[in-house]
Amino acid sequence: MKHNLNAHRWCPNKSFGYLNACIGVFFAFCVRFALQPQIESALPLFFFQINTIVIAFFFGTGPALLTLAISIPLISYFFMAPYGEFSVVDARDITTLIVYVTYTGLICFLMEWLRREQYNAKMAVFVSDTRFKLMVEGDNKIRELIKNSPPPANLAN
Repeated sequence: MKHNLNAHRWCPNKSFGYLNACIGVFFAFCVRFALQPQIESALPLFFFQINTIVIAFFFGTGPALLTLAISIPLISYFFMAPYGEFSVVDARDITTLIVYVTYTGLICFLMEWLRREQYNAKMAVFVSDTRFKLMVEGDNKIRELIKNSPPPANLAN
C-alpha cells in the first residue's frame, strides 16, 4: 500500500493528550516526591520516563515531548543534589539529563512510528475489505444479469 498521508491521525484527540501529559507529570512528580526520603538521589528519572513512554504510546510524540520539557526542570530542581535549587550542575547531572532526553526521546519517536504503522495496517485492512465487498457485490450483479437475460437466439436457422 502506498504511504498513507493521514497516518498522523492515529490519535483522534491529541489535545486531550497534552492535558494528560501534564496530569501524568504531576502524578510522576508526586510519586517520586513521596519516595524522596527513601531513595534520595537514586532513580531521579524513573517515574518520569514511565510517564513519558505511556503518554507517547497513547497520544504521540507531541504530548510526550511536553512531558520531557516539564519534567527536566522538576528533576533537576527537586531530585538532583543539591535539592531545592538550580545550581551549577556537574558532568554527572548533565550526562544524566542528556541520557534521559535522548533515551526517552528516541522511545517517543519509535512509539510514534509504531502507532503510525499500526494505523496504516488498519487502513490497509479496511480498504481491502471494502474492495472485496465491492467486488462480491459487482460479481453478484453480473450473475443476476446473466441469470435474468433471455437465452441467446439460435443463429443456425
